[in-house]
Amino acid sequence: MYIHVEGNGGMAKFEWNGSEFVLAEKQGIKTNDFRKIKTVIDENADIIIKRWNEHFNK
Repeated sequence: MYIHVEGNGGMAKFEWNGSEFVLAEKQGIKTNDFRKIKTVIDENADIIIKRWNEHFNK
């Protein structure tokens, strides 16, 4: 399970390690923007996992 984030000339990929989403790859994202992205992912991990399972495990 993974998440791609793109914008403002940068991108990041986060992968689920069984307990949280961890950074797998990052290019061109400013530190402050990265913190905001990670916070949103952490706060919404349960929703992300639920939607992933609904989409891919039909």
